[in-house]
Amino acid sequence: MTSEKERALRLFSSETTQAKEREYSHYFFQGLVAEIGNLKGFQTSVPAQDKNKPYAKQKLGDVTTLSKVYEFTYAEVLRKAQTIDVAWFNTRKYPNSFFEIEHSTDIYNSLLKFVELQDFRTNFYIVADSQRKAEFDSKITLSAFTPIKSFVKFWNYDSVLDLHTKVTASNLAEQALL
Repeated sequence: MTSEKERALRLFSSETTQAKEREYSHYFFQGLVAEIGNLKGFQTSVPAQDKNKPYAKQKLGDVTTLSKVYEFTYAEVLRKAQTIDVAWFNTRKYPNSFFEIEHSTDIYNSLLKFVELQDFRTNFYIVADSQRKAEFDSKITLSAFTPIKSFVKFWNYDSVLDLHTKVTASNLAEQALL
């Protein structure tokens, strides 16, 4: 029986090199998280360097609703926000949630970005394979991350796929009723 992740990876390419799978997994989950945000009524963005990356036979930039992150704060803090893998913004143009997709990079670096953004009433998410949950748990308990610990959640890939499926089905059902 193949996992949801394996089925999702097949959407992109028949190439099976580890580098390609790693690349596609990262961009694939960026796209899913952006789509979930769109379906939930948020405005979404990904970093400029990721906009032309592949996502389900299109580009990530085609999935997001914003061409760039809103200028909601000072320039030095905004620079960190612009590197976040996926951002959801509310109708008042403030961040609702920030997501870092951690397929192969160090979770520590993502948590450092979240520390820089801690003064905003924002949710922070690390999205990764469930096998990385223990790594997340060990890093989030470091004293440097105490100020953000209660605001950072871990989402595993299967949960993201499940949420995407459910939010999509809910929106389709709602549209059928309206």
